[in-house]
Order: sequence, then structure tokens, then C-alpha cells
Amino acid sequence: MKAVLYLILLFLTFSLNAESIRTHSISRDDGTEISYYLLRSLPESQSDTLLLILQGSDCNSVLQVESIFTDYKNIWPAADVLLVEKYGIDKTLTYSEEVERHDCPAQYIQNDSPEQRVADVIRVLKFIREDSHYANLIVFGGSEGAIIANLLSVKIDGINATVSFNGGGRKFIDDVIHNISASAANHVEAKEGIEGFKEFSHYILNSQPNELEVSGHGYKWWHQMLSIDQFWVLKKVNTPLLILQGGSDVSVSPEKVDEMIANLRELKKHNIEYRRYEGLDHGFVNSAGESKRKEIVYDINSWLKSILGTPEKNI
Repeated sequence: MKAVLYLILLFLTFSLNAESIRTHSISRDDGTEISYYLLRSLPESQSDTLLLILQGSDCNSVLQVESIFTDYKNIWPAADVLLVEKYGIDKTLTYSEEVERHDCPAQYIQNDSPEQRVADVIRVLKFIREDSHYANLIVFGGSEGAIIANLLSVKIDGINATVSFNGGGRKFIDDVIHNISASAANHVEAKEGIEGFKEFSHYILNSQPNELEVSGHGYKWWHQMLSIDQFWVLKKVNTPLLILQGGSDVSVSPEKVDEMIANLRELKKHNIEYRRYEGLDHGFVNSAGESKRKEIVYDINSWLKSILGTPEKNI
């Protein structure tokens, strides 16, 4: 009973906080607005550290990603937290777990992409850092957010540490093929699915921009995701970077991540640390259905302490 009551109170607290969080906005060059949120760790004062948290690939407001509030903000509790919405999304969009939801904004489908997310975050960060001078900047992202975090680590000066988790290997197509193989009912179904996706990939990479929508994403997103080479991105990262990967992840290929890391180690990229967590899935849940996010957060916090030192308010 106590456990159930705690979960109810936790959900209510999360919901109330999401509703009461103040929305800030800044304009893009095309006149549309980027919505973002700045959550102070102490209401009466600014922290010396800014923690940018980047969500995955779903069509939801970043304020609806519960794990940010229950766990991931605690990778550095003393930090102010920055959350940036994707193109066409704000906190009025109701939460849905459907991949192809009927109410996903058309602006999001046609304009969201890794390049757009990077550009939006850079614009927001530039504005915030001109007004508020943070001594430290931590960038944190999972799944698609991990790819964005890695890209930002190449493009932004003044990042003290980056943490990316379950972001996949060198090529997105390998991760999709891994997912198809892991999800298929049998070998025949897997083979058909893989061949179909290879044909789709070839079409995307060799066609002109159009208004297609597949699995909740448009042409720009698919084209860029299939074009990114994470190995070449990570080669250019020179600041401290921690990469985490669940060993039982069916959404991306742990083996392809291992392979990419091995290639980076051959280049003596000593700024990149890699940790693989056997038995954990894309959300750091084990085979018994138990979330291990709190243990992951503790590990990340310990690593960040080795980079930034130990603040008074920490775990």
C-alpha cells in the first residue's frame, strides 16, 4: 500500500511540476518559436552548472519524459536543468506512447531532424549563456538524444562533460536491422523486414525531399539519421565523454557500439570512456522488469565528480 501511494504521489508531483514550469521561447530564422524550460536547482539563486538534457525520438513534449524528473536530473543535482522542445512541439501536446500518433503536429513531422535539433539547442544555449554565465555545462542525452549530444559536443565550445546512452553504433541502418531481427517472430519475417528496410533506406538516400511520413518521422529526419556516421562524429569530440550502452538493448545494436568503441580506442581517444551494462535494455531495465536507472545515475554522477569535482549538493 505504501509503495502504491508513493507512486501515485510521485506521478501527481511530476504532473503538477510539468504544468507549473514556465515556458520560455526564442525565434528561429523562419519565424517559428523554440519552446524551452530552465529549471533552477535552487529557486533563489542560479547554479554554477547548467545540465542540458536531450530526449529521444518520440513525438512528445520533453516535459512528459518522466525519467528526466524522477532520475536523470539527478546525475548532477546541483545543476540548473535546460530542456528544449523539438520543432512544432510544446507542453500543450498530450502524452502518447504511440509511434504513429494521429495528433503529432505536422510541423514536427516535416521539420524535425538531428540538424534542426542541434541548431535549436545552439540558439537557445547562446541566448542563455549571454544572460547567465554558467561555469560548467553538462550535456546529457539518450537514444536519439545521445546522437544529438554527440553532435553538440563537436559544435559547442565550453562543454565540460557529455554523457550519451543507448545511442547506437556507427550507422543507424545497423541499429534498425538489429531491431528488426530482435523483434521478428522468425527468420523469414526478419529477412523480409530487413530487405524491405534496405530498399526504403536506398530510396530515402537517393530521392529528393518529399512529404513522406514513416514511423512518426518525415523525410528530413530519415535522410539525416541514415546519413550520420557516429564514428566520424566521435572522432572530433575532444572533451570528456561517457558513453553507456545496455547489453540487452533491442532498439540499437550493442555489438555495433562495441565495434565503434574498439575503433575509437585504436585512435587513442582517451577522452571517451565506455561502459556496457549487461542484461539491461534501452531504458536500463533488466529481464525481471526492474529499472536500474538509479544505479546508472549513481555511476554517471561518480564519473562527473571525477571531471567537475564534488559540489556540496550531490549524491
